[in-house]
Amino acid sequence: MPTGEGSLLHQQALTVSGLLTGLTLTALVLILNSPHSFESAIGPLTGVQFFQLVVTYVAILGALSSVTMLAFLEIAGGLAQKLSPLDTLGTTFFLSTVFGFMGVLPLLLSPFTEYGSGVVLVVEVALVIAYFVTRRLPPRARPPPSARISGG
Repeated sequence: MPTGEGSLLHQQALTVSGLLTGLTLTALVLILNSPHSFESAIGPLTGVQFFQLVVTYVAILGALSSVTMLAFLEIAGGLAQKLSPLDTLGTTFFLSTVFGFMGVLPLLLSPFTEYGSGVVLVVEVALVIAYFVTRRLPPRARPPPSARISGG
């Protein structure tokens, strides 16, 4: 029985989380069906070790995403409250999944293009930094209605 009103934000995040879970499971199936792509050694790792690392990483993201969906289902449906420990857990796992996906792409590109993988990694780090910096910036002040130019 619901304890309160559901959360629209969590309903939307649930949709995104479902998409990420589907992408994770699809990626895991594709990786498991193409182990030969990961036969080249990457740094100190052998091809087999690198393959096992990528499979484990993607499987962990899938687990995080699945638990996120469970948490957000309860909150979106009103079975749990917003800002509860369950909400904190779901949000933490959601952000871990989103940012974890950014780490998957360079790993998947490594066997095929080392330089491309490095470029993608650098761009992703820059994007994450830009996200967290702009998240902390105050909003821009809006001019008063009388100062706005009306189009006509």
